[in-house]
Amino acid sequence: MDDELSLDDPLRSLVQSLHQDVAVRAGLPQRVVRRERRQRRVRLAGSVLVMAVAVLALEPRLDGKQSVTFALQRPSSHHVALVGDFTDWRTDKLALTPTRNGVWEVTLRLRPGRYRFAYVADDGEWVPDASAAPVVDDFGRPTSVLTVVKQ
Repeated sequence: MDDELSLDDPLRSLVQSLHQDVAVRAGLPQRVVRRERRQRRVRLAGSVLVMAVAVLALEPRLDGKQSVTFALQRPSSHHVALVGDFTDWRTDKLALTPTRNGVWEVTLRLRPGRYRFAYVADDGEWVPDASAAPVVDDFGRPTSVLTVVKQ
């Protein structure tokens, strides 16, 4: 009995071709090293991105600022701006975005403290916030007061 496997000619030639040395193209080792370095940089960049997202997620606790949403029901307006001591009372700094049912909104991050503010509608009318404490500014215009508390 013969222990050797009997292979037909096409299969034998295929097996022999697998045992032959293959010529390595010039520069292949260098290309492999460059690719590995690139992949390492991509993995590192991904790790840095994950850490940055984590820091941004924790940032509200780190900088002490609170998210505050300002909203005004004004369905007839075409433009509403938020002005206050946090915008130097400039009407071109914070435009509100129209949402559903004629409500205009913008969300800011403010440090704890007391802020005076108002809305300025497209017709230049100063509108105080009905849900905040009212106060008249130095020029007789209606404004509101908001107190942001430390959480």
